This record gives sequence, C-alpha cells and structure tokens, in this order.
Amino acid sequence: MSSPVLLLGALLLAAARAPAPVQLAPATEPGVRLELTVRLRTRDGRPVAGAQVHAYQTDAQGHYTRERPMDEPHARLSAWLRSDAQGAFVLRTIHPGRYPWTVTLGGQARHIPAHVHLDIQAPGLPERRLQAVFADDPLLQEPYWADWVRRLGQPVLQCTREGGEERATLVLTL
Repeated sequence: MSSPVLLLGALLLAAARAPAPVQLAPATEPGVRLELTVRLRTRDGRPVAGAQVHAYQTDAQGHYTRERPMDEPHARLSAWLRSDAQGAFVLRTIHPGRYPWTVTLGGQARHIPAHVHLDIQAPGLPERRLQAVFADDPLLQEPYWADWVRRLGQPVLQCTREGGEERATLVLTL
C-alpha cells in the first residue's frame, strides 16, 4: 500500500514533467474548450526537444480573422512555441469550426474538415506542415477526405469529453 507521502511525491514529479500549456485561444474565446497534448518523436522513438512549432486555427465560426476570414498567415488564434525536453507541448484552445463555405477540390465543391495547423521545424529533421483533424468529423467519412488523411499522413485527433471540455493526445513522428 502506498503512503500519502509517496503518492504526493509521484504526483509532484508527474506535474514537474508536464509541459506548461500555451494559450492558443483565450479563456474568453467562444467555443468548446480543447486541450491538445502533442509529443514529438524521431523515427527511432527519441523525443524531439526544442522543435519550433507554429500552431494556428480558425475560431468556432470557421474564420481565421474577423476582417478576412481566410487570412491563414494572420490567424487570430495563433501561437509560436518550442517543444520541451521530452518533445512535448500542450495547447489550450477551442475546437475550431470548419470553413462555412465550400472550395473546389477534386473537381467538386467540398467543405473542409475542422482542423488545427501544426507547422513544425526541428534541426536535422524534415519540416512538417500538418492539419490535425477530428475523428468525429462526419466529413472524414467521405472517400475524398479519408484518402487525403491517408495519403498525406494527416493526424486524426481522438478527443475525449469531460465537463464540457475536450482533450486529445497526439504523438507525431518527424
């Protein structure tokens, strides 16, 4: 049986190893809160410490900015960060909205699944520009989007919900 002191010590050690969350969306941002924990690994499983990450997304209405909804380079919900010594980072944000309009892809007008952009650079590794989509998005059932995820290796987030918030953990191999 564990003593309270040992249990408290284990909890403090775990907390000390957890990366500090980065606020991608302020607490006042409308939408369902999302905490996304990302762990970066090399192909042989080593953590990628100090990787530079640009994370950005739309708001709950599917707009990057209020003035110019598709202005990705100037996304309002955006942050630059670095992975910690264990190759991890945590984003506190909201579940992004999908674009409210269609775009022509594969010769057909399509909606684009909700996603979080993760542009990652690490010394000695290829740059990755990813769009993490959500497993429960009905658009991923369409053959076009299922093929897009598979062909481009886009990450799919499996969210759990508790207390009105979503949580997801993503392990990315660079």
